[in-house]
Amino acid sequence: MDNEQYGRLHASWYDRWHADKDYPAEVAQLRQILTLEGPAHRLLDLGCGTGQHLELLAEAGHTVLGVDRSPGMAEQARARLARYRERAAIIEADLHDIELDAPFDAALMMFSVLGYQVDNGSLLAALALVHRALRPGGLFLFDVLDAIALLRRHSRDDVGIVDDLDHQLLRASTCSLLAGEQAVDCRVRLWLLRGGSVVEHAEERHQVRFFLRRELELLLAISGFRLLGTAALAGSARGPSRLVWARRG
Repeated sequence: MDNEQYGRLHASWYDRWHADKDYPAEVAQLRQILTLEGPAHRLLDLGCGTGQHLELLAEAGHTVLGVDRSPGMAEQARARLARYRERAAIIEADLHDIELDAPFDAALMMFSVLGYQVDNGSLLAALALVHRALRPGGLFLFDVLDAIALLRRHSRDDVGIVDDLDHQLLRASTCSLLAGEQAVDCRVRLWLLRGGSVVEHAEERHQVRFFLRRELELLLAISGFRLLGTAALAGSARGPSRLVWARRG
């Protein structure tokens, strides 16, 4: 099992696999909160993936910086945001290794990036990084797996295929609930097919933590934030993801 997450094969097919993800609805929800609680002109996206949130935010006039540790993801994000030049940049780095200069008005962690910090030490280190990156009064917006919604679900397996001209990507995922460890453990297998033959194969393991609201409130308070609100993530109202926003003290 390759423990690398979002390796080259996964990164190169990521957008096609998630073609039904409603990025415009999510960004509209983010901007509504930024407008209400802001102002927030300069934005930081930690774990920016292929940059789809950032592209829409830059298009709306924000100055943005994205950080992602996956070389394939960072490369795609850089290409997607190239036309914004001075108002957009991408850094390839692990979020625990970066040093940021000028403070930001708001920071994002979308698609359960905070939940990938499964142990308490990594989680608190990530929150400390966000606190350092924000100006006093700055906003922190992120989505998490909601414990209540998730614990009502059973473990599940999923198999699917995505076509692209003469290639197909077959993905099989097996996810189990680790209730005692407060995480979901997913093993993902990918096969790139051409003419019915396997030309590339990858395996990954993803563990993602889930949260209760009171737990989040306490973790944020310990890290110097005040929880402002939570809501179902736009475009996935029946899913286990919730959007959370907080203010830096």
